[in-house]
Order: sequence, then C-alpha cells, then structure tokens
Amino acid sequence: MQRHNQTAQDTQYFSTVQRAFALLRCFSIKDRELSVTELSRRLGAHKSTVSRLLTTLSADRIVERNPETGKYRLGIGLLELAGLVQLHSDLRQIARPYLRQLSDSTQETVNLAILDGDHSVNLEQAVSYDRMISGAGWVGRRAPLHASSTGKIFLAFLPEERLATVLSSDLPRYTEHTITDAAGLRQELLTIRQQQYACTLQELELGLNSVAAIVRDHHGAVVAALSVTGPSARLTRQHIQHAAAAQVVSCAQQISKALGFTG
Repeated sequence: MQRHNQTAQDTQYFSTVQRAFALLRCFSIKDRELSVTELSRRLGAHKSTVSRLLTTLSADRIVERNPETGKYRLGIGLLELAGLVQLHSDLRQIARPYLRQLSDSTQETVNLAILDGDHSVNLEQAVSYDRMISGAGWVGRRAPLHASSTGKIFLAFLPEERLATVLSSDLPRYTEHTITDAAGLRQELLTIRQQQYACTLQELELGLNSVAAIVRDHHGAVVAALSVTGPSARLTRQHIQHAAAAQVVSCAQQISKALGFTG
C-alpha cells in the first residue's frame, strides 16, 4: 500500500512538473503577458489548477504578475537560471584551450569542475591519450567534496555556516586513506587556503592521486576548480609539491584572468 501511494504521488508530481513547463511555453514574443483565463484555455486546465501553478512559480520568481494588467509574464528567476547556463557555457569555452595546454605539459588528465550541492561535478576535460587512465573521471562525473581535490577546493572557500553543515554530516570512507574525521579535514582546509591548492592521495580511488587549484570569476568568487589527476606511482606527493601543484595553480590563474579576475 505504501509503495502504491508513493507511486501515485510520484506520478502526480511529474504531471504537475509537465503542466508547469507547458504553462511556461504558452508565453512567446507575441504573447508576453497572459491572464489566468487565457492560460487555462490554452492548457485545457481548470482555472484553480492554473492559479496554483502560477502561485508556486511566482514564489521562485519564474513568473510574475503585472500589477497594472493583472496578467502574468515570465519572471527574473528564469533569467537567473539562464545566466547560470551561460556562465557554464562561457566557462567551458574560455577554459578549454588552457586545459589542453595543461594536459599536454603534465601528460595527465585535466578536469574543470563546478560545485553542485554536496558534490564536485566535472564540467570539462582534457585527456592525455598516451597516458589515459580509466579512474580519472569523465565529464558529468560527480565526486564527494571531502575525498576529491576539486571538492576540497570548494570546501576550503565555502562560507563558514555551510562548511559547518558539511562537516557535521557523514563523511563516507572510500579507501583507507579517505579523511573521515571532521576536525582533521578542517585542519587540511586551512592549509589549502594558505597554499591555494588541494590534493588527494588515493583518497577516492586506490592508485589515483590528484591536485587542484581555484578558478575565480571577475568578482573574485570561486566558480570552478581545475585539477590534474594521475596514477599515484607517477603523480606522487613529491611530484605534486615540486612541480604539478605550481603548474595547476598557474593554469587556474590564467583561466581566472581570462574570466576577468584581476586580484
């Protein structure tokens, strides 16, 4: 019975989502503003249903009501979402040649990642095909913040309130080297802020090491993390400290500069 109820709820939820998208598609260059009655007629839905959808969408500023006409129009929330899509598109396009240069110079896999909730997500990648390794991730791969070099970059520069929330949650162990102690991780984050790069040494996958640096936008905000990943036998702690870290930091700074960062 419980499973049946859950299935019914899921079906109803997705039906509501579909109706919300259908409602948004009613707007066009020609019809920039529409009334509840007009939307109801176009959707073939009751006015009360349309009103509830509009109330929900208005709360997130996806649509807004024109106080002069009483009609609804697309809201600023959509523009904000579109801005995020454009930001990621621009970020990938700008960063791509730098990723290729870094991959060529290090002969390792290079990833550009963004923060998405409690995970680091690979947005773009450059691969050294002579030394391709399967564990280095792929575009779209999600990695835990506490066990990935890009994730640690994001953690190091999170606002304290959000960082405290992350550290108070469970920190899963992926290998015997994963840092699962909140106090120990917090101490490492202090070091990352000072040295401007983060590394993982077989913390997410055995035999795989990684080093990452910060990418900032023209406001100085951390918008991405750039990483080099390779086999632990090749990308050793010593190699990271003496060469790879400096290469990653330099490349991240070049991307930041291309994004308009002047700090």
